[in-house]
Amino acid sequence: MAEPTHHQDDFTIDQLAHAAQLPTSTIRMYQQRGLIDPPTKRGRVGFYNSSHTERLRLIARLQQRGFSLAAVKELIDSWNLGQSIDELLGVSQIAPSLAPEPLRLSPSELAVRFAEVELTQADIQRAAAIGLIKLDDGDVVIVNPTFADIGPEVARLGIEIGEMLDEYEALRVAVDDISERFRAVFERSLWATFINDGKRLDDVPRLVDAATRLSQLATASVNAELTSRFAEFVQDYTRQAEAAAPDAAESQS
Repeated sequence: MAEPTHHQDDFTIDQLAHAAQLPTSTIRMYQQRGLIDPPTKRGRVGFYNSSHTERLRLIARLQQRGFSLAAVKELIDSWNLGQSIDELLGVSQIAPSLAPEPLRLSPSELAVRFAEVELTQADIQRAAAIGLIKLDDGDVVIVNPTFADIGPEVARLGIEIGEMLDEYEALRVAVDDISERFRAVFERSLWATFINDGKRLDDVPRLVDAATRLSQLATASVNAELTSRFAEFVQDYTRQAEAAAPDAAESQS
């Protein structure tokens, strides 16, 4: 019987592993997890092709950006289902650098964080109701751990927890508006280009990089404007405080 013929870009698993600089066991594991398609069988030999090498390059690029294999699988599945920008860029761990790890605190650890601050059970329930924290099996899970440091420090400045939560709710509304505007910018430019270029799966890491960088630049822009506004009102109240101080009046007489 004649040996089965194969195309020039066909690879055995050993050849594919050599080209991708991966162990054959890794390729088999990717196949078992549905990250790459199974090879085409010709007789007793399985052959891979250029689509497999492209997929392996994509997996490597995503892993270099911090994606777990589970996140890569979610992305590929979402892509195959033709899902929307929300589902494509919003799946679990799709942009790890943008998603801080929640902080879990026991009641005693929370008490240490808020030492010398009056934190009531009602405050905790309200914080959970507005999405600042989650209550899980007796523990408090702070969704964004940054607030685990900000909250106690703001309270120690003399600002009541209730007022702080009021401002957090107002902040969420303002941030939602700002983020929607930048989202619209992303869709009109970067997303539109991606669609017009044929929606290639291999371009997704670059698209995620662009979205991540845009978020960083947007955050820096908002921070710069907010810092400028704070500087203005601090200067204003500093002048008022200096003018109202008794010793300032005496020095002017």
